[in-house]
Amino acid sequence: MKLKELAELIEGELYGDEDFEFLSLASPEKPKDRSVIFLQDLKALDRLKGMHVALVLSEEVDFPNYIKVKNVRFALAKFLSHLYPERHPSGVSEKAHIEEGVYIGKDVYVGPFVYVGKGAVLEDGVKIYPFCYIGEGVRIGKNSVLFSGVHVYPGCHIGEGVRIHSGSVIGADGFGYYVGKEGIFKLNHIGKVIIEDFVEIGANTCIDRALIDETRIGKNTKIDNLVQIGHNCYVGEGNMIVSQVGLSGSVKTGKGVILAGQVGVADHVKIGDGAIVSAKAGVSKDLQGGKVYGGAIPAMEWSKWKRIYAYILRLPELFKERRHEDKDSP
Repeated sequence: MKLKELAELIEGELYGDEDFEFLSLASPEKPKDRSVIFLQDLKALDRLKGMHVALVLSEEVDFPNYIKVKNVRFALAKFLSHLYPERHPSGVSEKAHIEEGVYIGKDVYVGPFVYVGKGAVLEDGVKIYPFCYIGEGVRIGKNSVLFSGVHVYPGCHIGEGVRIHSGSVIGADGFGYYVGKEGIFKLNHIGKVIIEDFVEIGANTCIDRALIDETRIGKNTKIDNLVQIGHNCYVGEGNMIVSQVGLSGSVKTGKGVILAGQVGVADHVKIGDGAIVSAKAGVSKDLQGGKVYGGAIPAMEWSKWKRIYAYILRLPELFKERRHEDKDSP
């Protein structure tokens, strides 16, 4: 591909030889001769000088051949989509088990050892990879992809253009019990999960069905691997939920919320539009939108932390001493 063709594709401003032809894509850490490198960190620029490569970056620099764009990561996304599009097979495997009353649209793939329950709907372009379980009455929208080993329990709805990665479970019972002097009794969950359009769900994530109504994931939300979303949660549009986040039951998030790794949210908490919660924070009460929240202790040298912890243990004693001093002072 020539540099001028790439500049047109990613809508960038070209500097240097427009006929420079690159043969591959490379990372700044492992550059290759006659490759293109999308450079987000200019610290790597010096060691790339003298190499026969082209760059994509967001600033004007002293380099023979490069393309200047507004956002390097967005340009990379467009390039990858164009040059390396995902390709999926079509057809229903003879080794799949399809129950009666299932609707299968055009260009659908159902891989070996997939189970599809009664009355399920697989719209055009749906791709279901081997060892998936699709329960009775499940509806999967156009061009959605379920990778190997995804389990979708009965009655759940998955929208258009959704991607669910291996090992995820959609619609298992929520963690709901009656606990009293009579013992512990399970509450049978009769609700469902609704995944709206263009959601992506990482590997080994669990989204529990509602007790009565629905657990809902808003459109364009992106969920990482190993996330737990409890029953009756409502996750708003365009959320980013990072690995090992846990949402207790009935949590509601607004639009554009970001929950960083290992954030824990208590039940019935509401998080406003555009709120950002930093890694490891625990959310026990409602959060206003448009603010950044945190609370975890960053890593430090172990010897330093032991000294700090010793002071923390002494705080009640120190406060008590201070109160006595205040009383004794004239």
